[in-house]
Amino acid sequence: MASETDWRFALAKRLKGERLQFKQYHSRPGWDHDHCVACWQKLAEWDGPDIVHEGYTTLPDYKFGEGYHWVCQQCFSELGELMEWTSN
Repeated sequence: MASETDWRFALAKRLKGERLQFKQYHSRPGWDHDHCVACWQKLAEWDGPDIVHEGYTTLPDYKFGEGYHWVCQQCFSELGELMEWTSN
């Protein structure tokens, strides 16, 4: 299990306790990609080296809205308990 000494913790703590949803990545107006808030993994609709196409994202009730922040599958798995993330 990850701990608060994990380098990703400081980056991801803004989402501590958030409910997230797993979904296919779709860009927002004005953006062609996003990054995992914890490890900076790139999420995009296009293919390329080290690009993923799905992950966990914020819901409509999040203060900045649905799809604003993303967490890759690996970080969700490794940090989820520590960050108190839940998923729909």
